[in-house]
Amino acid sequence: MTTLITIYFFLLGLIMASFTNVVGLRIPVGESIVRPRSRCPQCGHQLSGWELIPVVSYLLLQGKCRTCKSHVSLKYPLIELTGGLLYAYAFIRFGWTIELAVALVLTSLLLTLVMSDLAYMLVPNKILLFFLPISLIVRYLSGPENWYNPIIGGLTGFLLLFLIFLLSRQGMGAGDVKLFGVLGILLGPLHVVIALFVAAFVGSVVGIALLATKKVARKQPIPFVPSIAAGALLTYYFAESWIADYLALFL
Repeated sequence: MTTLITIYFFLLGLIMASFTNVVGLRIPVGESIVRPRSRCPQCGHQLSGWELIPVVSYLLLQGKCRTCKSHVSLKYPLIELTGGLLYAYAFIRFGWTIELAVALVLTSLLLTLVMSDLAYMLVPNKILLFFLPISLIVRYLSGPENWYNPIIGGLTGFLLLFLIFLLSRQGMGAGDVKLFGVLGILLGPLHVVIALFVAAFVGSVVGIALLATKKVARKQPIPFVPSIAAGALLTYYFAESWIADYLALFL
C-alpha cells in the first residue's frame, strides 16, 4: 500500500509541477492561468490533451512541437520530473502528517518561482502573496516549537536578504528578498540562514560552471531562484542532521 501511495504522490507531483510551469509562465506577464489553453510559443498551436501529459508527451514528441517541429525546452519536463520526485520523497519522509503539507507547499512555491525566474528573471508579488497565508496556515497547523517561531523566521529571512540587497547596491533582486521572507516562515529562523548559505554556495558553483563552459558572459545576470530552491530544499530535509553532525564533532 505504501508503494502505491508513493506512486500516487509521484504522479500528483508531475501534474502539480506541470501546473506550476503554467503559473510561472503566465502570472508574470499578466495572463490567465485558465485561458487560453497551452500553446506552442512559436506557431501558436493549441496543445491537445495527449500533448499535455507531464514528461510522457515530451518523450513521445521527441521534444518538438507536433505542428512546427520547433524544439521544446528541456526545462519543462525536468521541472515536472523534479516535482514528481519531490512529492514522492515528501510522502516517504513524513507520511500522513501535517508536515507533509508543509513540504508540498514549499515544493510548489519553489517550482513555480523557478520557472518564473528562468523565463523572465522575475519573482512575482502575486505568487508570493498567494503562498504567504498558505505558508502561515500549514506551518502553524504543524505545531511549531513556539507561536512566534514562524514570524521570527519570516522576519529573519526578509531582513537578512534586505541587508544584502542594500549592501550589494541592488545586485540581488527585491523579489529574492521577499521570497526569503516566505521561506523563513516555513523553515524557521535558524534554517533560513543556513538555506541562504547553501543557496549562495550552489549559486557560486553554478555560476563558475556556466562561465567555464561559456554559457554566460561575465557580469551577465544569472537566475538565482533555482539556487535558492536547492538551498531551501536541502536545508529543509537535511539541516537537522548537519547540525547534529556538527555538534557531535565539537562537543
